[in-house]
Amino acid sequence: MRDDDARMPRPLVPGERCPGPELVSVTRRLATAPAALRDPGVHPGAALADLAVVLDGRVAEATELRSLDQRLGAGGGDRAVLALLTGWVALDPAVAHHTGVRDVAARCGGISRLVVAAALAVADELGGLREPAAWTDDEVAREELARAALAVLGVLPAGESPEVAGDAWRVVSTRHRRAVAVELAAEAQRAAELAQALEEQRAKEAAAQYANY
Repeated sequence: MRDDDARMPRPLVPGERCPGPELVSVTRRLATAPAALRDPGVHPGAALADLAVVLDGRVAEATELRSLDQRLGAGGGDRAVLALLTGWVALDPAVAHHTGVRDVAARCGGISRLVVAAALAVADELGGLREPAAWTDDEVAREELARAALAVLGVLPAGESPEVAGDAWRVVSTRHRRAVAVELAAEAQRAAELAQALEEQRAKEAAAQYANY
């Protein structure tokens, strides 16, 4: 298993993670996300550009819009849905106005730049792991997405130390759990092969003893 399979997503802004919003407020926000965010007719790049205007009045340039389109693909796809759900989380005042998030935003050019970059980072981190609907409909998936969003924003769930947050991430991380499952299956296969080899060796020894009688 690779170390990357177990690590929390890296923060966008280097530095020590500071306390952030309550995890339950983020997972609850995801549970109430509108189904329209998964609509194939939604233009994810334009939606994030609109979000930037709402957050701090920043108008995205044409080059940024093209980059968003290239990286997120069509509406309704898993990467687009993950990015829009991250934006939905960040739009919540409990997140956008949180002191910890604001402190990080001040070091990277403002809240909208942080949130748009976080949306892309979460899509990169979790894209391809689950069906789009699972990120809102499944309890474990909601926690995985919530923790990923807070991690890339550079904050920890309120009341959690880096060690506790890291352990909790490994519990819900799809990539980590799959890696563990693969490792356990490989160990089981090796144990079965060893048992078979020992059985064959005992059979050979028994045959040799019989031949000597």
